[in-house]
Amino acid sequence: MKINKLFIVAACASTLFASCGQTAADRQRQYSNASLADGDAFAMIKFVGENGNYLVNLADAATKQSASAEVKNVAAKIKEAYATVLPELDNLAKELHVGDAQRGVPAFQVPTSVAGSDSTAAFNDKAFLAVVLEKQGEINSRLSHEEHNTNKDVIHLSEESLKKVEEIYKLAGGKVEEHHH
Repeated sequence: MKINKLFIVAACASTLFASCGQTAADRQRQYSNASLADGDAFAMIKFVGENGNYLVNLADAATKQSASAEVKNVAAKIKEAYATVLPELDNLAKELHVGDAQRGVPAFQVPTSVAGSDSTAAFNDKAFLAVVLEKQGEINSRLSHEEHNTNKDVIHLSEESLKKVEEIYKLAGGKVEEHHH
């Protein structure tokens, strides 16, 4: 009788421990906010997420306030490119336990250099293009740097995203050098 009870207790205990699928690595990430991304990939995901959202919001403002066809074209390209880049970035962030790629994004305000200091000021198309050129240049630099990452998912995302957003930089007046691998 004692052996039967011991066998039943052992069977129940093994079932209980086997059903617990959480590994030590999962618990470590959960409790220490650890990430599977290296430092460069982590910074790139955060930077591109924040600045990509900023450019989309700026493009929305440009579409509403600017009369320039060139500015509206750049704004449309920003919206088109980031409509696919940002969700892909969010998916990678979730896979690598980076957290929300857009966390920490402050409430959007159109820069006074672009919209003017009051509501009656005209939209400054040149300032808009300069802001887009600066932000998009930084994003392109981060993405091209990550093409040398050791994580194949980060490499793939950075290469594909760079293809989609390089045209924004060109349309805003930037010069893109050809990649030499």
